[in-house]
Amino acid sequence: MAEVKLQDISFRYNTELVLSNITFSVNQGEFVVAVGPNGAGKSTMLKIIAGLIEPISGQVLIDHKDVRQAAKQGIIGYVPQHYAQNTAAFPATVEEIVALGLVNVQGAVKNKGAKHIVTHMLELVGAQELHGRRIGELSGGQQQRVMVARALAGNPQLLLLDEPTSGVDYAASAKIYELLSQLNNTLGITIVMVSHDIENATRFASKVACINHSLCFFGSSEQFRTNHATMQHLWYYSTYTG
Repeated sequence: MAEVKLQDISFRYNTELVLSNITFSVNQGEFVVAVGPNGAGKSTMLKIIAGLIEPISGQVLIDHKDVRQAAKQGIIGYVPQHYAQNTAAFPATVEEIVALGLVNVQGAVKNKGAKHIVTHMLELVGAQELHGRRIGELSGGQQQRVMVARALAGNPQLLLLDEPTSGVDYAASAKIYELLSQLNNTLGITIVMVSHDIENATRFASKVACINHSLCFFGSSEQFRTNHATMQHLWYYSTYTG
């Protein structure tokens, strides 16, 4: 399990200030969903937590370590937006895709029992029957399960997901949220997820972060649904001038 702390995070794309002074903490084993309008900085924030981009100010600590150090240690599993769709054209099997999660930054497989781990990860996400199929043959919901298995293969303590149900029908979306909730509850993996599916996401997550350039709300899912879900800034993007 991993603890995540964002301290005064700000970020610019060229001259546009996308995030301003974002501060909140995710406790070990929590399931946090980030919501807000398009273009408000949610995916940018997730990339900063993953160590893929650096903020212009502030810092991210994961288990009291700098995020880049945590990433090198394999603490973080990251599923970017549309990753499954982008991978679908590859002539690779499900087993081969999941095995990529075992490859470290030097290109070496981290564990000799790779085949066993891949099988176990597919069992965890309920996709063991898909092991020999090509990734492009699968439905959107099946592809997303495989991408979660790939992220889990490296045994992360923190799982980051950017719109994991994008392009997936309602029934499949519900199953993905149930899967993530089960992984969170049974394995204790800390989860931070970006989602536009506010109804489902807040039902399964323990806490909600509302982002519209700055942090508009951070608290329990119950508090969010009761006091914040109808707020205008949750739905409308505004140009931030700082």
